[in-house]
Amino acid sequence: NYLQWLIDAANTSLETLRRQQGFTDNKAPKALLYIMLRYSLMQSYWFTSLRLYEIANVYTAPQIASVRHQPTFLDVQQMRTIGNASPSPDGKSMLYTLSTMDWKEAKRQTDIHLVDLARGVASSKQLTFTKEKNETSPRWSTDGAYFVFLSNREAPENAASRNQLYLMRPDGGEARRISDAREGVADFDFSKDGKWIVFKSGKAGEEQLYRIDLQALDTPAEQLTKHPTGVGSWRWAPDSKRIYFASPDEADPDEKARREKKFTVNIRNAETPLASLWALD
Repeated sequence: NYLQWLIDAANTSLETLRRQQGFTDNKAPKALLYIMLRYSLMQSYWFTSLRLYEIANVYTAPQIASVRHQPTFLDVQQMRTIGNASPSPDGKSMLYTLSTMDWKEAKRQTDIHLVDLARGVASSKQLTFTKEKNETSPRWSTDGAYFVFLSNREAPENAASRNQLYLMRPDGGEARRISDAREGVADFDFSKDGKWIVFKSGKAGEEQLYRIDLQALDTPAEQLTKHPTGVGSWRWAPDSKRIYFASPDEADPDEKARREKKFTVNIRNAETPLASLWALD
């Protein structure tokens, strides 16, 4: 239901709208209505941010007027967009993603860049160079020696958007694949003590949590949960001794079967099951 996704994304952040994650197989809808509505929402963020800058006296009225060019639909589509900013633990550098439009293939392509925060834009350098694949969500290890990111660079043809986890050093070199999740990796995070990476993987509504021992990368990921209704949002506890996650109290087998058979007519005002908070030691 892309209309509900747009409503939820608009209530979250511009970054959520830009990244377009959370759809089946991580494929954004191609419906013209969706594209136009998303464009309108992004425009709203644009003009609201200008207004806030003006109210806060960050920009003068003439400065605001000089940049208040109403971007056209094509302007928005052709923008090179920056996201996934991740400052290093020592605060000296930052990883970020740069996304550009490929009109021939009708899709965006995203790579990871690194910038020195003291030297600024001139020091920025590109770290990944997969022309037809994407690298997203870079995150530093707790000691700043390397970072981990999501990429579909080795995804099979029948699941081109399926991501896996890769490890790379900030000084360059080839990235190392560290996950082999059958359904791909949806999201991930380091434990606060830097010993583990936990990620979520599985079919929609059946996602479970897995962990990778960063001291034994050749060891297969260990499954942590087998929750009957799947894992929704989740977070590490500050001491890394526990993981909290939300999960629906019940699953609708008819709805699951309907989705699996690609019967995607959306039900208006569908009942949303209650969810509970769980703790995993």
